[in-house]
Amino acid sequence: MKYTHTPRLRRATMALAVTVAICEMTGQAMAQEALQNTTPAAAAAAEEPVQAIVVTGSLIRRVADEGATPLVTIKATELEARGHTELKDLILEQPQSLALGTNSGAAGPMANLRGLGPMRTLTLLNGRRLANEPLQDQYVSVNVIPRMALDRVETLSGGAASTYGADAIGGVQNFITKRGYKGFSIKGEYADPEQSGGGDTKSIGAIAGFGDLAKDGWNAYLSVDHQKKSALFQADRPDQFDPDVLRTLGLGLLPDARNPSPTANFGFTRAANSNYNPTYANGCLDPYSRPTLGNQSANTPAVYAPGCYRNPLYYNAVTDGSKITNVAGRASFNLPGGHKIDVDVLHSEFTVQKYRGMQVPGATQPFTTYSLPSTSRFYPGNGITPTVQVVGSNTGANSPTMYIDPTRTPGTVSNLNMNGRTLYFQWGPAELGSAYRNDEQTNDRIVLTAEGEVLGFDYRAGLNWGMSKRDTKAGGGYILYSKAQEGFNNGTLNPFGLQDEAGLEYLRSIAADDYTYRLNKAYNRSADITLSRSIWTLAGGDVMLAVSGELRRDGARTYDAPLDYVLKKADGSYNIDASGNVLQTDLVGETPSGVAKRLKRNIQSLLAEVEAPFTDTFLMNAAVRADHYDDLKQTTVNPRLAARWQPVPQLILRGNVSTGFRAPSIMDIQNPTPEVRTQEMDDPVLCPSAQPTVSGTGNPVSGYTRDQVCNVSTTYWTKSPNNSFLKPEKSRGFSFGFGLEPIKNLSLTVDYWGLKLKDVLGAVTIGEIQQNPTKYADQILRGADGIIDHIVASQANRGMSRIRGADVSGSYRFPATTYGTFDAKIDATWYHKYEFQAEKDGQWFSNIGIISNDGRYGGAGPNSGLAGLPQINPRWKYTASIGWKLGNWGTTLSQRFNTGLTDLTPRAGSNLTEVSKYSQYNANVRYTGIKNTTISLGVNNINKELPPLTANTLYGGGYLTSMADMMGRVYRLSAEYKF
Repeated sequence: MKYTHTPRLRRATMALAVTVAICEMTGQAMAQEALQNTTPAAAAAAEEPVQAIVVTGSLIRRVADEGATPLVTIKATELEARGHTELKDLILEQPQSLALGTNSGAAGPMANLRGLGPMRTLTLLNGRRLANEPLQDQYVSVNVIPRMALDRVETLSGGAASTYGADAIGGVQNFITKRGYKGFSIKGEYADPEQSGGGDTKSIGAIAGFGDLAKDGWNAYLSVDHQKKSALFQADRPDQFDPDVLRTLGLGLLPDARNPSPTANFGFTRAANSNYNPTYANGCLDPYSRPTLGNQSANTPAVYAPGCYRNPLYYNAVTDGSKITNVAGRASFNLPGGHKIDVDVLHSEFTVQKYRGMQVPGATQPFTTYSLPSTSRFYPGNGITPTVQVVGSNTGANSPTMYIDPTRTPGTVSNLNMNGRTLYFQWGPAELGSAYRNDEQTNDRIVLTAEGEVLGFDYRAGLNWGMSKRDTKAGGGYILYSKAQEGFNNGTLNPFGLQDEAGLEYLRSIAADDYTYRLNKAYNRSADITLSRSIWTLAGGDVMLAVSGELRRDGARTYDAPLDYVLKKADGSYNIDASGNVLQTDLVGETPSGVAKRLKRNIQSLLAEVEAPFTDTFLMNAAVRADHYDDLKQTTVNPRLAARWQPVPQLILRGNVSTGFRAPSIMDIQNPTPEVRTQEMDDPVLCPSAQPTVSGTGNPVSGYTRDQVCNVSTTYWTKSPNNSFLKPEKSRGFSFGFGLEPIKNLSLTVDYWGLKLKDVLGAVTIGEIQQNPTKYADQILRGADGIIDHIVASQANRGMSRIRGADVSGSYRFPATTYGTFDAKIDATWYHKYEFQAEKDGQWFSNIGIISNDGRYGGAGPNSGLAGLPQINPRWKYTASIGWKLGNWGTTLSQRFNTGLTDLTPRAGSNLTEVSKYSQYNANVRYTGIKNTTISLGVNNINKELPPLTANTLYGGGYLTSMADMMGRVYRLSAEYKF
């Protein structure tokens, strides 16, 4: 398919060009007068040669501030001055990037420019691509960027698809490392929360370089940085997870539904496995579990089901643990004739320790329950486990009511007649703690680049090879079902309390630690060349033409599901369906997944860019890019037109219009097998509820029992193996604004921008299907008994999105005083409009300042298809700072702020609909008075701002964690020594 201009885009382009041309003619007199009033010193400074470089967003060399497109540049030293301990902090506070649940994502933190999702933001390292994260194959985590070698970060928001390709609709974030480093430096850093518990960060890094580019013509350096961060649990933040506060959010309220615990509820059939609990009368087992009267004990008449439920404070992590190691090197050569050669290498490893809570049997185990024979020493009444007291008929073949007290359960009290019956129960290994998986990810890259001049052309050429791997392992807390059942059969394991020494040793022996159950790889290979030269001379200078070509092959490799713990059928074959999905596994809590397949996509790209300085003050830039995708059998053409006019030295006017295109990813189109997930939910048809997305709130229809269709583990596919029907997304964008320096050292910029996307790719979410079961009936697949077999909730072209807003920045350097020099900065984004359609030609929804668990918000807008929580779009977001420097001392006070939100779907039991604004202050003091040494002491979250409260069911802990600091006040110390 060839993408052409729409009439509206042609009109916008012509209007922009005519407007700027008129402004140019009327402004020449003003510019002439300003030039005549320029001082000799200023004129001399203006004549000094300034080195031109390639700036993000263009192929043509220029001074960094001369472009027509807004570009935000942040030096690595500024990031440190703001108190950043990792690049995730940049993602969280950058106004142009919206948070994506970075406290919960196993793929690591990702840039999300314009709130369009990380798959629409292109992350570059030194101007070239890295291999994508291999599971989704759509984005790159900033965890792979080497911090010790980092020089600066350049961010271009929007309008970059015509320069870099389809996945830059939202913009480009280019991390640029040093070109040349001489000497040796070592740096250590420690960040420790004021409150006890986890969440501390330890970092060490070093960089060593040899050779002088200017004198020797060569330089080589190697940098290493390593960081380890411990997990933080809800129990470590009692002030954030105060039960009295959580009750106001509909959380922690008794009665509570019972769920598997170390003091397991039991019954005499698999279908009714939670009738009794022998330790309920003793208050269950704190801190692992707490007592409850059951979620129907508030009904009229009350139905009591005393038992124990898991304590979420003990098992739930606030932030996951992580470990990052990056090794980066560069060898640079300046050759005779002005030629330059660089070799860049990167090896990055990072692991996200993703905590998953206590894991219990599910649909992929032989049974969702364990069993206990009467011969076990832990069988109730055999001496260790007390018998259960009941009231009513107690024949040894029925199920009488468990006794609570004479008021709630009146009647004659007796010990439950066990009659040697087998017990069935759900259970989890409390002593192993919260289960966690290790998402181990690596990213390797080698880039060879050359640049210089030949035959009158400036050239830049590069060869790029990259590979990423994601190895997902059962880290700890996962056990084997069959081995646990053996332990119950032979009396080794106790389901009704903590294990004795023998039981604990056995429990540890059946753990599936460090077991890989999913493996994916992704590849990026490319060759590119850019030629540029002057082709004409105008009043303002040379007209520059740049032509670039790129051949790229993106690849992915999936692997068969590991068979170590896949259960076999009676005939000896593995329990795997025809698509390659594992149906039954011995690994409790995770299911081995994957089908071996090699995927590839070839992309050929051509780009032409012309920059014409019509006068000294009026510049126009035009670019057009063509990309051909062989697997889609489509070619897309995307133009861009930008203009810059400087009527007086103190004012710059700029604007641009562009189109964009984003192809479905390789995994979207060529996915080898369904991606299968499970969720506890009510059948939206057979167990209807007024709150269909809240499990356990429905009632079964006639002919079905609660255990069959309510609050049951349901399988759904988030990826389908056949997605050839998917179409590419298309976009149109614009921006116009100004930069103003009204007085010396004061600069202001304002840019109003907009984007429109159609055929937006996104998953039909499970929440949408739950709320609209009639509309999505064909995606709810049922067995012969009418019960759900699985649900298909995968990718589709959903509709359109319209986003508009303004970026505002300002900076001022105060006149120097005897007390030092001061400066102030602010960088802000204001959202004017953020609208989307959940389906083609559907209703328009606004998504500014809103939280909702409505599937239309979580999965149908531009944020759809993400691995983490649905994004949140505040009306205002900004980062501000004040700096001071005197001699060897310097300090920075910074603030991160976003406006509040409205909750459209608060949790049952709460009427909280307003989520408060968030403001965090950080301070950092730097001292350089010791030779070759820099010492920094900082305090993050000085005001100990807690995350905003929310009653939305998306945030089970009751706090908005994706945009806030969960650590509380954190003290930070770093020291760097240069030899």
